[in-house]
Amino acid sequence: MFNLIKEIKSKEGVVHFKRWQLLKTPWFSIYFHGIYKADEDLHLHNHPWNYTSICLWGSFFEASEHSMTLVSPLTISRQKSSRFHKIWKLQSKAVYTLFFVSNRVEGDWGYLVDGKFVDHKTYRKLKNEKNDKEN
Repeated sequence: MFNLIKEIKSKEGVVHFKRWQLLKTPWFSIYFHGIYKADEDLHLHNHPWNYTSICLWGSFFEASEHSMTLVSPLTISRQKSSRFHKIWKLQSKAVYTLFFVSNRVEGDWGYLVDGKFVDHKTYRKLKNEKNDKEN
């Protein structure tokens, strides 16, 4: 069947996101996403590839630098890797999408913090250090 290649869980073990690989070629890949929780990171993020997403089931609000958009079934979104966004709020218990990605683009992916790019590894490290101090 299809290969589950990514699963994001909270520290409490709650599943937020799953990614299954449907097809991988030298030029592009196709994934099926199950989205079960909104993004909990405070800041917007980008991706390491250009992508096209098709919402199959469920709906959510997506925040970007300049807008808030309702994504619902059959919504098609084509985006550059440089676009920052996040899933702000789910309108259904789960959302399922097809996700078509190009090969990785030059550069890293990360978060937009106070108008400045912070790579994902640094962002996670700083977030974990902050969480450790609060606990």
